[in-house]
Amino acid sequence: MQIQLRPYQQEAVDAFFDAMPAHRRQLIVLPTGAGKTVVFGAIARRYFEQVDSSAPILIMAHRTELLDQAEQKMQLVWPRVFTGRIQAGRNEQLAEVLFASTQTLVAGRAIRQPGLIIYDEAHHSQAAGAAKVLERLGAFDPDGPPLLGVTATPSMRGLGDIFEHVTYERTILQMIMDGYLANARGKRVDVPGLDLKTMRMTGGDYNAKDLSTALNGVQALDAVVDAVLEHAANRKSIVFAVDVKHGKALARRFQQAGVDSASIDGQMPPQERANILQSFSQDRLRVLVNCQVLTEGYDEPSVDTVVIARPTRSSILYTQMVGRGLRLHPGKEDALILDLTGASDDKSLQTFARLMKSQKKKPIEVAMEKGNEINEDPDDVTMNEDESVEDWIRRMDTVKREKRERTAKTEAVAHAINLFANRSRYRWQRVVNKQHTKEAFAISFGDSRWAYLYRDGNEFWPVLELAPDKETGKERFMPLHDRALPLEYAQGVAEGFLELFESKLIQKEADWQNAPVSPRQKHILDAYHIRYDDTWTMGMASDALGKVFAKKRVKILAERFVPQKWIDFLETEKGKQWLDFQIDKMRKFATATSKPLQKQA
Repeated sequence: MQIQLRPYQQEAVDAFFDAMPAHRRQLIVLPTGAGKTVVFGAIARRYFEQVDSSAPILIMAHRTELLDQAEQKMQLVWPRVFTGRIQAGRNEQLAEVLFASTQTLVAGRAIRQPGLIIYDEAHHSQAAGAAKVLERLGAFDPDGPPLLGVTATPSMRGLGDIFEHVTYERTILQMIMDGYLANARGKRVDVPGLDLKTMRMTGGDYNAKDLSTALNGVQALDAVVDAVLEHAANRKSIVFAVDVKHGKALARRFQQAGVDSASIDGQMPPQERANILQSFSQDRLRVLVNCQVLTEGYDEPSVDTVVIARPTRSSILYTQMVGRGLRLHPGKEDALILDLTGASDDKSLQTFARLMKSQKKKPIEVAMEKGNEINEDPDDVTMNEDESVEDWIRRMDTVKREKRERTAKTEAVAHAINLFANRSRYRWQRVVNKQHTKEAFAISFGDSRWAYLYRDGNEFWPVLELAPDKETGKERFMPLHDRALPLEYAQGVAEGFLELFESKLIQKEADWQNAPVSPRQKHILDAYHIRYDDTWTMGMASDALGKVFAKKRVKILAERFVPQKWIDFLETEKGKQWLDFQIDKMRKFATATSKPLQKQA
């Protein structure tokens, strides 16, 4: 019976055929656990049945385990398909789908001309021998067979020489958030004395001999074992070691600590390795240590801890290792990634937090075409230590939502200020410092009396300046409301108070503004080194001087008026009664003394 494709798998299949014939060498990028084999199996069947059944489908892979897995899962999407193997002594050329070892083809084995070529773990196609096989099969010819590469870990540089189009891509991050991979979190394990910055580089990664020397020490071995005992005591763990010596040493240390463990490597007889893998699958082993054996083609969903005891700068290698713990399993709550790190941070060292961060960046296709590093996200929210992907995404969404809200409020304030400038009938002076943290509007309404609209966050306090303190001589200020308000409401409160004074001096449209500048104004303009000419009016001079005086007054206001103290005071019943009394007192005084103020010469 044929299996039902997941929605994203069907999307990937459809995307491949939609991209033909414009793109004949396509790449599909799906993380470990996403079902790459099922996807290319469905593509193979649809191509054979709907496009070309006169030639076989060729599936290439560089390892026996990958070919075995692909041949087995092909039956899930294409029941009763006739398959054949081309590898070593097997040369089954008459099948509908041919599963061929890359090494066998590189060695020169002749093969029937395929109608479609599928390259599993396509990041290996960059090897010179593999590229020559593809060339020999006509993959680069205009009328040659289409080529599909599938991979979880594309190399940003080099794959663009083989493939011309990224047809479909999903990241680990997307798969976790969609519930197709296990939620995961990373934790750093500091190894005493390990300094990765001193390591030699070989092929862009840490030199294996240097790593082996550093990590085979007693302290480094104990650091790995202690980390698993502390953070993954009841978990099922895969440990990635540097080399065979390191892997065996780690397994011994786990055994000495009372943990059922074993190590496997490529030098081990196949049957012995199979027996160990079976014991691990049946939970007779809790820790499995390996060296470059389980990075590809290994499927054990019950693994819920991956220990990166082989630090790496390679995103490809790191993603392969991490992927071994991300498959869903009924008994798995999440996946834990333990990253070995040194005392000093190497920015090129791959860690789980950096992997997740990288998957928020630009698409692979752009990186393949340009071959350059991807810019930082200005809205990036750093993943915290031991924070799960789901918690990180929720926190990131919260931060971005709050930023949008702050931006919206800031834009609303800016809009309100623009309206304020056109709407107010009074001659307010706007004062803003460089940081825009002490923004205010100030107005003098006669006899050195000032009123203010003082910004607090995205709102404004309507404030009145009182007579100086008789004992200290310091300025005093009083709010006209018990809290800050949106600008238009703060303006309404302040101007409602100013109206009581019936002052023409502060009105924008007062007739006196059009009169020539007065001798006294000229004297003050000269004192403040403000340039003017004979075309100036009294209104122009008043505005120029008002800006100077307002700036000084707002500076004092910023020093003396502390919003939080007023908030705390006015939240009390005593504070509310005091403010009501003071405002009522001011209103009565203003009403009793209200008369048009004489304009100042």
